[in-house]
Amino acid sequence: MHAPARHAYLSTRVSAMAARLLSDGEVDALIDRADGQDDLLLQAAGLSGWKPEGTGDGGLSLEQRLIASLLADFAILVRAMRGAARRFFVYWACRFELSNLKAIMRGKMAGETPASIRSRIVDMGPYSRLPVEELLGTQDVAELLRRLERTPFGAIARETRRIFEERRELFAMDAAVDRRYYAGLDLHVQALDRSDRQHIGGLVGDTIDRTNLLWLLRYRFSYGLPPAQTYYLLIPAGERMPAQLLQQLARTESIAELITRLPREFARPLASVTTAADATLVLERDGWRRAETVLRSRAVNLGRVLAYLMLREKLLRQLRAVIKGRRLGLDPDLVRRATGVMAAFGPA
Repeated sequence: MHAPARHAYLSTRVSAMAARLLSDGEVDALIDRADGQDDLLLQAAGLSGWKPEGTGDGGLSLEQRLIASLLADFAILVRAMRGAARRFFVYWACRFELSNLKAIMRGKMAGETPASIRSRIVDMGPYSRLPVEELLGTQDVAELLRRLERTPFGAIARETRRIFEERRELFAMDAAVDRRYYAGLDLHVQALDRSDRQHIGGLVGDTIDRTNLLWLLRYRFSYGLPPAQTYYLLIPAGERMPAQLLQQLARTESIAELITRLPREFARPLASVTTAADATLVLERDGWRRAETVLRSRAVNLGRVLAYLMLREKLLRQLRAVIKGRRLGLDPDLVRRATGVMAAFGPA
């Protein structure tokens, strides 16, 4: 199948899959459903046929099953890809493997048993590159990172190992993993064909900009990190926020001052924000809107594939929050805030 035909096939598949996406209004309506209606909630998102958690599914957690659903969609779409485009999307999916890596590191530092850690691992199936069982069998984090250096995650392992040897701080290690991942994602964008790079690069660059801004707000004003350390932890890539601007933002002394220095497209929606938590809701929602615009375009390009996967992940995260909130008996407005629909619809 030639590239134009593959793109047309993928665009058709994405259009069909997109029918299972729910609007924020529909998610908001699901929050008020009566107890015991989780099956109806899942059916609305094309996830019918699931059994109650822990029965008939190998004991998978809700989060594991939702990620497995996303990876099933991913497998269908990536099957029709070739070359640099396929490598980009396979790398995009490896973020779930990095979540597995973080779970193993946390478990090792907490002295958990391999069985306990394994229960939280997401099965990546044929796209798995992380030697989970080998890492689970290591004695400690130092040995784990040494073993990891001999895998495709070698660059991540080396930077994380250096931080571990210097500070042994899980936060700094997690940040190093994330920073390396996004830097690698940008490199995979640069390796795409010109047309694919044009359509995918905008979404990735926007994601990196928003991620940098969220991290900057969190590191600087929630964790109180100094400017130099804050800047060092940011991703060396992006679309509209170059390194010089990030350095300036890291030196600001308040959220209000930081917002005044932002490009207009970020400053406008954040104008009334006073906390990093509120900024997270606003920035995530604006990022989803950009993905929705790309998905609705009906253009035949790989940008729609990435937009769909981003929005499908968003929906599955929302469903997880709704189901968990119901099971824990949380206030509906708290669930609305966790799903991100509170900002769109306000309190019920």
